[in-house]
Amino acid sequence: MGAQLRGQLEYGIACGEISRGTRLPSVRELSQELGVAHVTVAQVYKELLGLGLIVTARGRGTYVADAPRVPGGPDQARLRALLSETIGQAQREGFTLRQIGEVTGVLLARAGQRAQEGACVLLVGLFADTTRSYAADLQLALRPGDRVQTVTLGELRRGAGLEQAHTADVVLALAHRLTETQALLPGVDVIPVGFIPSPATRAALAGLSPLARVAVVATFEDFLPTFLAGVRRFAPHVSALSATHLQAPGLQATLEGADVIVYATGSDMVRDLVPGTPAFEYRHMIDPRDVEGLVLPAVEARRKEPHDPD
Repeated sequence: MGAQLRGQLEYGIACGEISRGTRLPSVRELSQELGVAHVTVAQVYKELLGLGLIVTARGRGTYVADAPRVPGGPDQARLRALLSETIGQAQREGFTLRQIGEVTGVLLARAGQRAQEGACVLLVGLFADTTRSYAADLQLALRPGDRVQTVTLGELRRGAGLEQAHTADVVLALAHRLTETQALLPGVDVIPVGFIPSPATRAALAGLSPLARVAVVATFEDFLPTFLAGVRRFAPHVSALSATHLQAPGLQATLEGADVIVYATGSDMVRDLVPGTPAFEYRHMIDPRDVEGLVLPAVEARRKEPHDPD
């Protein structure tokens, strides 16, 4: 029960089903509502706190964590102090302000040429193909010359992609995998991003026949209840829904009894189990609010940082 509760909350928060800033029931309220032991709910909340998905405010309760603040870039006052010190030192050594200005202009021009090479964003995901799809969508929001690279958590565990992570200007991670990503990339600033169902997914669900028998297949059993709720949200007109997951013993029978299959990311193998049955992936996209409010400001902040002309 604890695993199921954590899965529902984790998936719901990460995929936008539970909005940021939402006040969650207290441990006592939720345990009474679900008929679950108080200690079970308390442990789930503790784990979500550790993941940074929820926060507690003394006297106010427990809330879904807000989006992290993006650093505003280097301290401009510090930059002015450094430049003033450098100019002063040059003057003391006999250089004129004109000479200083000419050399400074050359150095700035070189730095500008390097900046035009574009920013590098690294997206850390779970599944390679899906992460590349997210990256392609994100690329459209960036400037020409910027590039989005991808790596999976599995690759990071094997030691691949570590150099990319340490040289990228901005590193992004799935919100509900932030702690795991940070553990694999110590010393790297990682920005968590949330996900919402893609327009194509919403359109496909809305277009289902109300008479269709639909099988909903989750990759992870813990996420199944919230995944099913998402399908119902965009296909409320479909009444014949059966839910299962990849490891379920009755998976094959459920698939064979369906007219249409809706499967979660990572469960595309179900297509091979019933090749004649129409099936589509419940695919997500990076939440546009996070792209606008987190990713783009972080990229611009890094873009404005001074570059070493050498």
